[in-house]
Amino acid sequence: MLLLPLLPLLLALAEGRRVAVLLLDLRSSPRGEVSPAFLSLTLDASLARNPRYVALLSNPKLRALATALSPGFLRFGGTETDFLIFDPNKDSTSEEKILWELQAQQEACGSRPEFAAVEKLLLAQWPSQEKLILTEHNWKKHKNTTITRNTLDILYSFASCSGFHLIFGLNALLRKDGLQWDSSNAQALLDYCASRRYNISWELGNEPNSFRKKSGIYIDGFQLGQDFIHLRQLLSNYTLYRHAKLYGPDVGQPRKHTQRLLRSFLKSGGKVIDSVTWHHYYVNGRSATREDFLSPEVLDTFATAVREVLEIVGGTVPDKKVWLGETSSAYGGGAPRLSNTYVAGFMWLDKLGLSARQGIDVVMRQVFFGAGTYHLVDANFEPLPDYWLSLLYKKLVGTKVLQVSLAGADKRKLRVYLHCTNALHPKYKEGDVTLFALNLYNVTQHLQLPTYLSSKHVDQYLLLPHGKENILSRSIELNSRVLRMVDDKTLPELIEKPLGPGSMLGLPAFSYGFYVIKNAKAIACI
Repeated sequence: MLLLPLLPLLLALAEGRRVAVLLLDLRSSPRGEVSPAFLSLTLDASLARNPRYVALLSNPKLRALATALSPGFLRFGGTETDFLIFDPNKDSTSEEKILWELQAQQEACGSRPEFAAVEKLLLAQWPSQEKLILTEHNWKKHKNTTITRNTLDILYSFASCSGFHLIFGLNALLRKDGLQWDSSNAQALLDYCASRRYNISWELGNEPNSFRKKSGIYIDGFQLGQDFIHLRQLLSNYTLYRHAKLYGPDVGQPRKHTQRLLRSFLKSGGKVIDSVTWHHYYVNGRSATREDFLSPEVLDTFATAVREVLEIVGGTVPDKKVWLGETSSAYGGGAPRLSNTYVAGFMWLDKLGLSARQGIDVVMRQVFFGAGTYHLVDANFEPLPDYWLSLLYKKLVGTKVLQVSLAGADKRKLRVYLHCTNALHPKYKEGDVTLFALNLYNVTQHLQLPTYLSSKHVDQYLLLPHGKENILSRSIELNSRVLRMVDDKTLPELIEKPLGPGSMLGLPAFSYGFYVIKNAKAIACI
């Protein structure tokens, strides 16, 4: 009982020293558990706006970077989903054909040095293609593009060789008399994928809430639900796809009319989908500021959106898991000079922490590689800060979510999350826990572990920007070492900094990091 009067005193001391006391619950069962594929990736369908650029996916460095983030889902979708037409009889682009012929002669997942010259030419032309994609997106002017068998082959090969499960978005804007979905093109595509024994999951359409804006066609939630039932029946005609997963409806932010569409869709067709998918972005890429990326108020808008979606799902199909089927910092391709720098990590890490805490099962990051600035890997196949942040998350953070809070700091500016440590990490064992934290204060904050953990060893993985651009740097350090590829196929070792028992966890101004508390003996993690 003597401890109680001491607590306010300790907290007052903490205030003076900018020390926040962590309150961890290691005795209870987990507050939630997410999918092992929690952090998953997307490729935007705009990559196939001219299918020759899909051939870039054969790059060995890109594959090495993807493999390091596996396992997970790889969703191929986006606005262009509803403007892609599959033609099984059409010849592929010469780039796709050359690549596929090389693949036929060699080991399926091997590298293709003979393709390097073609790739160099594609990369030289990519900036003008990227400009075209972003212009079309901004002006909402979309044209149909034909994809061929080789487009699907290269896409599937990239996913399976990198350890990802492909989710393919089918075109929902093909309509009979403007109303019912015309499934004939989807059937041709399914016929081909089934003949190749491609193990794929499916979606139908992208952001149906804005179909009218993109194409002049309006489809309500009830009709879309019926279209999904139709697709489920179509899939059941194939031995290979009888039990294939179907995800949807991939609606945009939960604004009022989108909420109505989602609710009526789930009532109409919710029973045939395996998870409910929705999309989230914090800000508009064309007007976003550096301050937005560091704003607790902006970060908090995500939690509100999650609650609104979970409420709709709970009231219609309460047994279904909810996925973020596409998400990033800023819509419209990202915010130039922000979404591809260190500062984007605050939105990304906080979204991962909040999603798991609030019960989102899978989060699909827009995009792994492609147009815009919100990519994890840039057009020179260089990994950006959010790539390294994702890699550390994958390696250190397990699927079980634990309870954590703090005293002595504003929890909106010093944001903390706690999970069991990833059981597959060779350095750590059952009962270890991983804390990750973001400091939005403009001064260093110190985190103190509770007394019963003061004898524990902690491994620090502190991420800081590298170079004079500071938080707008496209380069990142882990515990003062710059993270970069060793060579095109080798990633660097992610080396921890051991902290002795009783150490404070120091988090510099505007920074984020992970701390593995060893031998914490958390009951939920054993």
